[in-house]
Amino acid sequence: MYDTTMKKFLYIIALFSISLFQAQENIILKKNEITIPLGKKVILTPELEERTIIGFKKVSEDKVMEKQDMLQILKNFKRSDVNDNTIEFTFSESEMMKSPIITLVTVQKTGKKMSFKAKIRLKGSPLYQPTSIVPAHSNVVSVEQWQDAIDSIFLYDFKLED
Repeated sequence: MYDTTMKKFLYIIALFSISLFQAQENIILKKNEITIPLGKKVILTPELEERTIIGFKKVSEDKVMEKQDMLQILKNFKRSDVNDNTIEFTFSESEMMKSPIITLVTVQKTGKKMSFKAKIRLKGSPLYQPTSIVPAHSNVVSVEQWQDAIDSIFLYDFKLED
């Protein structure tokens, strides 16, 4: 009796752990909110209502396996005047002058300045805490960085400005 109960308990714990781990591995889109786990790149197209982004459609999603060299990304970025209405987020481990950091790289091509809010979740914590984000201008690379051990970022309240 005890062995069966213990096996069931361990089985339930294992299933819960697997589902929790898988949830952290996937990008979650809900209307105008997006949760991005560490090590993911996503390209989206926004659904607009006037200047407010009310939803997203996912164009592509990729894993980022290696640390990003931020100096190389900034050096190699080619600015264009193409406004294809895409928004690209890369949330990954990076390095800046050999120092490890966590970065959110945003490249958006809406033709407008995009503002949004963000919350980060530190590894081992179930709660998200607010963090500051600067607006992302169209057709340029925007980089946010943290020294903290972060496992995911929650982005919300997107708006476009002229």
